[in-house]
Amino acid sequence: MKVNYGLTIPISTVDWHGRVSISIFFRACPFRCPYCHNYKYLSDPDIIDTAEIEKDIIKSKPFVSSVLFSGGEPLMQIGALKHLAAFAKENGLLVGIHTNGFYPDRAAELIADGLVDKFFIDVKASPDDVEMYGRIVGYGEYESVVGTPEEIVDRVTRTVDIVAASDVELEIRTTVIRGLIGSADEISMIARWIAEHVTDEDIPYVIQQGLFENAMRESLRETLPFDRDEILELAGHAHEFWDNIWIRVKDYGNEKVKFE
Repeated sequence: MKVNYGLTIPISTVDWHGRVSISIFFRACPFRCPYCHNYKYLSDPDIIDTAEIEKDIIKSKPFVSSVLFSGGEPLMQIGALKHLAAFAKENGLLVGIHTNGFYPDRAAELIADGLVDKFFIDVKASPDDVEMYGRIVGYGEYESVVGTPEEIVDRVTRTVDIVAASDVELEIRTTVIRGLIGSADEISMIARWIAEHVTDEDIPYVIQQGLFENAMRESLRETLPFDRDEILELAGHAHEFWDNIWIRVKDYGNEKVKFE
């Protein structure tokens, strides 16, 4: 079986908090988020046999407990993803998937087949603000964006609903980008939306620092990232609607925010 392949990180301690993983990046994505730092994986295919990735998994197996599939958008290549997820499970490894939520039916299929242990879903803006969501995924700026903003927020909502109703672990996260997404009102809207769609209060909402030196939109590359204190302030606004808030900042890693 073939896969449009991006990169393998043999040992990662940052892609799945609390676990050591081998992280495998697939190419291609239905979105064109202007801040994307993996945008080189969105075109120029590199087709290899999944057997090559299986070899990488076996090499990393003594040192990791999980396989993390990212991208790009791994659910675009559902056949290769299912094949490699099954291979990982057969080798006693947990499977995590980073997804933008655009493929709810494929997420449901993976859950039904017992091929995923945790989804990490990017909720890029509040799905209640369709226009904003469209801007964040590059709609109107890049012709290759798949779907209208209305279709995109519907699919993201369905994906969150499906995973939240399952026994699979879930992390919801938002990348904040100065001047694009990350005002107090915007983060509050996302947290309120989460509270309306997720009943398990143990599910973490992670506000993560965007880094832009390699952003797809060149004008963003000089943007000053939000610092830790600014993201902590945003966490406080999110906490008005959701209790389990984490922040992720390059120099500090993952932190669960403790509120008085």
